[in-house]
Parts: sequence; C-alpha cells; structure tokens
Amino acid sequence: MPQSPLLVEKKREALKQALLAMGGQVELALRKSLEALRGQDLGLAREIIADDAAINRQRRLHEQEALLVLAAYQPAGLDLRIVGASMELVAELERIGDYAADVARILLRHAQPPLPTPLLARVADMGDAAVDMLRDALVAYGRAGGDAPLARLVASRDDQIDALQSELIDAIAVLIRDDPHQAAPGIALSWVTHLYERVADRATNIAERVVYIATGETPDLD
Repeated sequence: MPQSPLLVEKKREALKQALLAMGGQVELALRKSLEALRGQDLGLAREIIADDAAINRQRRLHEQEALLVLAAYQPAGLDLRIVGASMELVAELERIGDYAADVARILLRHAQPPLPTPLLARVADMGDAAVDMLRDALVAYGRAGGDAPLARLVASRDDQIDALQSELIDAIAVLIRDDPHQAAPGIALSWVTHLYERVADRATNIAERVVYIATGETPDLD
C-alpha cells in the first residue's frame, strides 16, 4: 500500500541530503587531488587513495537506501524522479571519486622525474574548472525540485573543458617532441588531463538528471 506523502517526502529528502554529503566528500577529494598535483605532494596523494574506500562504501549504502525507498514507499511523481535519479547520481559520484584517487596514483608512480611544472599548472587550472562544474551541478540537485536552468548552464561549460583538454594534449605532444626525455611524465600528465575531463563529463550527466528531476524530461546535454 502506498505510504503517506509526508513520510515519502521525508525519506526522499533524507536520501537527497545523504547524496549531497557524499558529493561534498567527492568534491573535497578532487580539491585535494589538485592540491597534491600542484605541489606534487606524495603524502597527500596517499591520503586521497586511502580515503577513497569510504566513498565506495557510501555508494553501496545509498544504493541500498534508494532501493528500499522504492520498494517500501512506492514514491510517485517528483518523489519517484528524485529517488530514481539518486541511484544514478550515487554511481556518478563514486566514479568521480575514483578519478581523484587515480590522479593520486599517477603522482605516486611518476614522482621521479617530476611532472613538467608549466604544463602541470595549466592542467590543474582545467581541473579547477571541472570541479567547479561538479560543485554547481550538486547545487542544482540540492535545490527544491531541482534547478533546471542552473543544470543546463553547468552542462554548457563542458565544451570549454573539452577545448582546454585539446589544447593541453597538443602542448604535451610538443613537449615530448622537443625533449624525448619528457615522454613518460608528459604521457602521465595527459592521463591526468583525461581524468579531469571525465569529471566534467560526469558533472554533465548529473546536470541531465537534475533537469529530469525538475521537468520529467530526459535531455541530452553532452
């Protein structure tokens, strides 16, 4: 039997707040990865990798909670869209957390020789822009009923990240061509660039889910 609307709303909101807290953990991991990258801080890199296990546990926990709400409380309308979308969002967040840990692993594997500093700074700036997309996508998700205009604005910034990645890959190729000894660190830096580009892609996926929550439509914002 369907449960009372107030009870369903409480369960829905509890799940949403839990996902926002998880999103905060993921954003923090990404910010730490950028700090570790800029300082080539191996101790911080190890901390990021160790903390990733907690994010993975959050995914399993919140997926189970969402399934329980769907099965036991039979949400409909906006409630159903929020709970259903939350199951997809928790998977996106867990994968984004993995990207922070992957950046940390690259730093540990390529501590010597150090990554080329001028290009590293540009990659980190691109990473900042990607993490800002995630932050704003989560803000849109957290607003009552979902903020579709903000979500669409977030998604529109993905093209900028793609353009920055293309410029950086070209610059890395020139670096390697001019100094073959920079091949290994250059390739490592290109992987870091790819990881932050994927952060932007998944932030766009979250933005699409927010538009679905708000409107019931399933847009393709990528």
